[in-house]
Amino acid sequence: MIRTIFNFDGTDDERRELLFDGALLFDAATPASTALIGHAQDLAREAFGDIDPLHAQEHLGVESFIDLVGPLKTRFTNGERTKELVREYMLSLGMDLHDTYFDVPRLRVVPHSEYLTAGVSYAYKAHRDQWYGGPWQQLNYWMPVWPVTTDNAMVMYPLRWDKPCANSSGDFDYDEWTTVHRPAAEKQVTKDTRKHPLPLEQLAESEELRYAAQAGDVLIFAGAQLHATAPNTSDETRFSIDFRTVSLEDLEQGRGAPNIDSAAKGTTLVDYLRGDDFAPLERDRLPSLR
Repeated sequence: MIRTIFNFDGTDDERRELLFDGALLFDAATPASTALIGHAQDLAREAFGDIDPLHAQEHLGVESFIDLVGPLKTRFTNGERTKELVREYMLSLGMDLHDTYFDVPRLRVVPHSEYLTAGVSYAYKAHRDQWYGGPWQQLNYWMPVWPVTTDNAMVMYPLRWDKPCANSSGDFDYDEWTTVHRPAAEKQVTKDTRKHPLPLEQLAESEELRYAAQAGDVLIFAGAQLHATAPNTSDETRFSIDFRTVSLEDLEQGRGAPNIDSAAKGTTLVDYLRGDDFAPLERDRLPSLR
């Protein structure tokens, strides 16, 4: 069963409960989400100068494109203003900022026509974030920086919520990923040789669900949802933002989505920051991580 709830207006506790039960939430753009994507738009326009970011690939060689996109992604992810805007967005959803932790947002840049599908523009195959070491309490927030259609949106597989997908997550170690594979992204051009966890079975097109969206609209889902980067068959580069949150209370109480097929080692929780003061998550407070 597929459940999409539009413009949910309940409490944060109610929201998390729905998401842990497999629901998908789709919110129209708000002032807080618009501020975050506006910041990304400003950085993108600054990075590409006189070239329209949505059509930059038509004017640049792949290597030149990578030389611009790599620093742009880093500047967005590591910038203090980005963290502040995420905090404002979290507050707008009624989250307890002392209880809620987030990982720094990622700016995704997906060119069209297979111009670049590796490295800084890696086209993620179908996966649950838990295959990459994400906790089962993790919630995901995805928003397009400019409007998207079903030709360049993200792919969700909600029918797989409670149906296992054969995968290679047993070969994935998050510590190895952060020290070896993530820093190598900008060196991957024609083929991405990093050790990603991959599905080991074919997924049918009939299982796909895609949402067309305006800039700043937000798709919210549990990290346990199977999802992928859609092949960009439009005529524009897709820019999007995604980040994740976890509630410390959920972690301590063991609430979250079920684990039906992940065997990854390590945890992304080492990257999470507290919403109110950006302090790192204290691992010794979590018995399961000691």
